[in-house]
Amino acid sequence: MLETVLFQTINGVIMGSIYALMALGLNLIWSITDVPEFSQGGIYVIAAYAGYFAVTGTNLPFVCALIAAMGAGAILAFAFERSIYRRMRGMTLNLLLCAIALFFLLANVAVWLWTPKAKILPPYVEGEVLVLGLQIGRQRVLVLLISALLFLLVNLFVNRTRLGKAIRAASQDRETAQLMGINIDTVNSVVFSLGGALSGTAAALISPLFAVYPAMGDLPLLKALVVVILGGLGSVAGVLVAGGILGVVESLGATFISSAYQHGFSFFILILVLLLKPRGLFGRM
Repeated sequence: MLETVLFQTINGVIMGSIYALMALGLNLIWSITDVPEFSQGGIYVIAAYAGYFAVTGTNLPFVCALIAAMGAGAILAFAFERSIYRRMRGMTLNLLLCAIALFFLLANVAVWLWTPKAKILPPYVEGEVLVLGLQIGRQRVLVLLISALLFLLVNLFVNRTRLGKAIRAASQDRETAQLMGINIDTVNSVVFSLGGALSGTAAALISPLFAVYPAMGDLPLLKALVVVILGGLGSVAGVLVAGGILGVVESLGATFISSAYQHGFSFFILILVLLLKPRGLFGRM
């Protein structure tokens, strides 16, 4: 029993790191620009295909899949911000509807270009490794390590660089930041690009564990939304903790209650948090 709990907890933390990685981009965009950027789910899909073709079409090493997925995610998010969201600044409802429309549009573009049939991406690294006395797939360990590294880098970027300080200032008060000489348009573009790159990385990391298909962004987007609400809008640490909690709850719930309710646990947590602590665990806003 103890071994099963430990094994499922480790798997839950690994899956939670993917939720957190995508949620981090959504959280940054939403808290800083006030855009509920749900098109990240569609960007996740297109980035996954970019990573897939980068590896299967050219036989390049797996790092090229990560770079291709990050690049595709960043470019799409940047393009959406410059060409669409910037024109609707301040129109909250229009921004929300547009983001949802883009999400479905990108998923349908994927169906049109590559058909609904799932594509299998081989693991970047094969075999297993011993973790706390348990055999865990190397691919899963790689997911956790890269996610942790990216969280560290994003945290350093936001807290230690000049541009990161501008981003934090804009998140607290955009009008005052603008009066102090901070270019809000530049901040928005950087934040969107960073969010798209993080979603792309999450897609590239998870693809070998499951598959690449047009509807693959649906659940990750919803789980990312739960993580953002649970962790608190505007909190990087909250996203990390909430992602781990959600992954572990899902994994243990599927094992000891029923796998049929696995995804239902997430939304039960969402409703509970909205009722009891609407700002999330670490929310500032």
